[in-house]
Amino acid sequence: MKKYEYFDHTADVGIFAYGKDTAELFRNAALATTGQMVEIKGVKPKVERKISLKSDNLEGLLFDFLGELIYLKDADNLLFSKYGISVKKVEKGYKLSGTLKGDRINKDAMELLNDVKAVTMHMFKVEKTKGGYKATIILDI
Repeated sequence: MKKYEYFDHTADVGIFAYGKDTAELFRNAALATTGQMVEIKGVKPKVERKISLKSDNLEGLLFDFLGELIYLKDADNLLFSKYGISVKKVEKGYKLSGTLKGDRINKDAMELLNDVKAVTMHMFKVEKTKGGYKATIILDI
């Protein structure tokens, strides 16, 4: 099964992310998003951040999660390459929790790519498939 793939979208970057379960879908969407910002193999797992998010639905949770990654890049100069997360159905929606591992942005040690500004709601969706899950994501760059 593919982890993710990019597709052309005017002035933005489109992503189809895949996963056999929701946690794998979220990890692959995170890798695809980060992969637009930096060459991932250059991001060493030196810094660790705990994360916990809740939402009424899976789409909202994925949207918030990817937005948090972009926020951490902009506010704290952090990029991540390892996503040890779980996604669980709870009484009122879904909860994501886990640990992100990465490093501070270092222009000398990392190959920086696009400056991703935001995740957009345009075309954004999460759907159940035969093989698991698929997300359609548009990043504003």
